[in-house]
Amino acid sequence: MATKKKTTAASSSKSTKASKSKATKTTKKSKQTASTKSSTQKKKKTATKKPQTSRSQKTTKKSSSKKTATQKKVTKSSKSTTATKKTQKPLRYSDKELEMFRKHIEKIRAQTLEEFHMLKERLEDMNSDEMVPETAAYSVHMAEEGTNAQEKEKLFTQLQRLSDYLKKLDEALERIKNKTYGICRVCGILIAKERLLAVPITTLSASYKIHKKCPPDGVDRIHPPEELEEPK
Repeated sequence: MATKKKTTAASSSKSTKASKSKATKTTKKSKQTASTKSSTQKKKKTATKKPQTSRSQKTTKKSSSKKTATQKKVTKSSKSTTATKKTQKPLRYSDKELEMFRKHIEKIRAQTLEEFHMLKERLEDMNSDEMVPETAAYSVHMAEEGTNAQEKEKLFTQLQRLSDYLKKLDEALERIKNKTYGICRVCGILIAKERLLAVPITTLSASYKIHKKCPPDGVDRIHPPEELEEPK
């Protein structure tokens, strides 16, 4: 009986050990499976995250490349505009041409000034003649006084006209100094040389003065070609 009890106790202890070992194995297996599941889930998450990051990187790269391309275009356009600004010189006559106009205006001014002094002296002489007393032997007739008054009025208007012309000539010389002479104040184009030589004080192009409009090609002509003339 004692041996039977020992064997049963040994068998029971063995069974408990076996059950314990099985339980530990199952727990280990469950832990391993859990760890493997968690690792696989992590891998899946990282796998799913990776393409997103790559896509975002691609989009950022594309946007950055687009920005750089647009920046390059802007810089190129700005460079081209600055280059054109540098190449485009301001519209004006050359220094040699301005010097030619200056000599021409000074010659006209000297002639006008001489004529002005002559008319002024004549007017002063007529005024001095009127100061002669009426009791003199060469007293002036009443009809002659009327003609003298008319002549004096003509001289005065001529002197006023010449004075205004001299002022405009001086203004033209000032424009030559500023290198703005010969530019139409309405169209902004160069006035034809023929017009400047004929009317040196002018500030309007022949096209605008005659036709009341600026030429479409920006060239002033006293006699425009047929294609620029208005149809009748």
